[in-house]
Amino acid sequence: MNSLHYLYAAYIATWAIHGMYLWILARKAGQLKKEMGKLKKAVSTQHSTLS
Repeated sequence: MNSLHYLYAAYIATWAIHGMYLWILARKAGQLKKEMGKLKKAVSTQHSTLS
């Protein structure tokens, strides 16, 4: 293999790693959004029962 093949392999590996990182971030952001919705609901329910 010449060195150009290694360059292509490194390029593909780099984009694969970035893609996985973005996928993980998007998944975690979705989980946080879900949890924030639950917390808002719990707070509003608790606030309405106190009034």
